[in-house]
This record gives sequence, C-alpha cells and structure tokens, in this order.
Amino acid sequence: MFKMTLGALALALSLAQAIAAPSESRLTFVGHALIEKTNTVSPQGGLIEFAPAHETGENWTRLVSYRALPDSRQTAYETASTHARQMRERYPSERYPGSVIRAYEGRGEALAEFSIVMPGGTIEYSVFRYAPGPAGRGLVSLRYSRRLSDGEVGAMPKEAARWAREVARFDMNRVRTALTQSRD
Repeated sequence: MFKMTLGALALALSLAQAIAAPSESRLTFVGHALIEKTNTVSPQGGLIEFAPAHETGENWTRLVSYRALPDSRQTAYETASTHARQMRERYPSERYPGSVIRAYEGRGEALAEFSIVMPGGTIEYSVFRYAPGPAGRGLVSLRYSRRLSDGEVGAMPKEAARWAREVARFDMNRVRTALTQSRD
C-alpha cells in the first residue's frame, strides 16, 4: 500500500511539474493566457503568434508575436523607424484622426508604438520591440497588440503605458530561443 501511495504521489508530482512547466506553445503576457496560433519559422526567418484560446488569427483582441529577421542589415532603430513611416503612410492622420505613431531608440534596441483610431471607434494598439538576433545576426521582434472596442477605449492611455512597459521588460532571449528552436 505504501509503495502504491508513494508511486501515486511521484506520478502526481511529475504531472504537476509538467503542467506548471512553461511551454513554448503557451504564453502568459500582461496577465492573459495565450496559445500558439501560428508558427512559420524557417532558416529564412518567420513568425510565431499567440492569442487567446477562443480567438482566431483574424479575430483577436490580444496578440503577441515573435518574428525572426535573420537577414536584416538594418539596426533595430532603422527598422522601427521604417515601420513607423509605413504605418503613417497606411494610416494618414487626415483619415485616422487621433492616431499616434512613434518610434523610440535605446541601447541597441528600439520600440515602435502605434495607436490607430479606426473609423468605427475601435482602437488598434501595437507596440513592437526590435533587438539583435541570435549571435548578433539580423533582428528579432516582439509585438503586443490589442483591439479595443468602444467600452474599453477609456482605459487606453493608462493601459497603453503598462503594455509598453511589459514589452520593454520582456526577456528578448525568450524570443531568440523560441525562434531558434522552431528552426531545428
């Protein structure tokens, strides 16, 4: 009986460790559990996307993505600035009043932040962080995006600052590792 109890306890502990162990197909970001929805990583680059379990790749309210840009010759800030310029061209302030598009540089990394007010009143907010890739080759990026409906828009200024801080604090080695492991 004691051996069975000990065996059951050992099995329960090993299952608990397996459940508690972080998985590359799951991610908790800004307090929300997300699951992998897309993984198209190859030696040429690629993308891993996470969203809430009940949402699709098209109909998300929260989205985190890791992107590999192994052949990029631009610096992180050049990439963020180019991204911001492209977003300004795509979402001109005349057609999207109230939208904010910025790029920030710091210590070999950069952030690009977009808050686009859509015609229906929905806000699409994204913050991208660009950093050197594995072994300094190319770049990797981390993206956190939110689609906010009318009822959520009021909390946007306070929440956007928190989301940007979370992206800035995120361990980019996790991004590098996930993108490298997916290529193997």
